[in-house]
Amino acid sequence: MNTIIMNQDVHTPAFIKADASNKSNNIKQQPISFKQVRRFSWTRFIELVILLSIVIGVVWLISKIVTPQVVTAVSVIAGFLILRFIVRVILQVTFTLLSFLFWLAILCAILLCVL
Repeated sequence: MNTIIMNQDVHTPAFIKADASNKSNNIKQQPISFKQVRRFSWTRFIELVILLSIVIGVVWLISKIVTPQVVTAVSVIAGFLILRFIVRVILQVTFTLLSFLFWLAILCAILLCVL
């Protein structure tokens, strides 16, 4: 039984086919507020602290077993990987901000030419 019903949401097509799967979509979901997106998660922080303590404990145990030269080599490699991650994040944030500034400068230049 395919009947056509009018949809009430302005951001979806005007007419949609009514079928069994569409009945479950009629329940409106609560929109995610800006505060919910930016909320700090303590459980995530605790998980990261536990993971970091486990990694430090494993490195300490391995350092007691193997020679100091191996520990130094592994520490240097891990340091470079962590530094690479940090630099990558900083560069992504920097280029995102620069792209916003670039488009803002283009918009200002267009407005200055028009006015």
